Amino acid sequence: MCTSFVLHEDQTYVGMNFDLSERPIKMALTGENQLLILQKEGGRFLPAIGFNKKGIFMNLHMVNPNEEGKYKRNKNSIHMMRLFDEVLTEKIKTSVLPIYLEEKEIVNVPDYSVQSLIVGPNQKSFIVEPGRKQIDTHEREDDFMVLTNFSVRDAMEHEDMTLQGPGSDRYQVAFDELANRRGNFSVEQGLSILKQTAQRKGDYPTQLSMIFSPEEESIYFSLKGDFKRLYKFSFSDRMITTVRGFEHDLGFLVKKKGVLLSELEGWG
Repeated sequence: MCTSFVLHEDQTYVGMNFDLSERPIKMALTGENQLLILQKEGGRFLPAIGFNKKGIFMNLHMVNPNEEGKYKRNKNSIHMMRLFDEVLTEKIKTSVLPIYLEEKEIVNVPDYSVQSLIVGPNQKSFIVEPGRKQIDTHEREDDFMVLTNFSVRDAMEHEDMTLQGPGSDRYQVAFDELANRRGNFSVEQGLSILKQTAQRKGDYPTQLSMIFSPEEESIYFSLKGDFKRLYKFSFSDRMITTVRGFEHDLGFLVKKKGVLLSELEGWG
């Protein structure tokens, strides 16, 4: 599960709740310009969320599968993990992404079905789901987009934008809050939305809540729904530092090896 959103005003704000069963999760730097959130599954760490210093963001949300999006191998098919890598490394520029997505067939990897919110510079954002037509900010009248765990494209096919399926309740909360907060947004308001959509119970509790401010080259985050304690990662010095809720000011230099969220939880 998960909830994410992007708002484009004078500045861009990207928010995400990473909802997942208990397991090791870490933050790791790739080069100097890319931060990955990785979760351990099957004995290895797999990327789930990525940021880069130029303001690019991409994530992976679970979504019900569809036949057209199933994994296949041919010259015109690109699976989501390859798209994830090529967007964040800028092998595919977000400026040409609409054309690329029209020309290529985006498919899932075997045994997984995911969709993605992609945010790029110059206030360009996209929702990409294998087997369905992508959505971009130019197609929507709003200056924001929300993604949870149902197909937004399918919902858009209904005249009344019928919301149904996993995460539709979280989607509605985030959508309404963003609509009401336009014109005076901030990191704190973004965190408030994440607090309202965090999952406290069930099989997929919120493990990590993040607000990405591309203009600041910074990511503000809290762990396990504890919004009283706030951390910050900055691309300028590659440091995780404490912002509030701690007895002492602490910091950690992020490297390729990364840092487990459980280690950050232990900060006093």
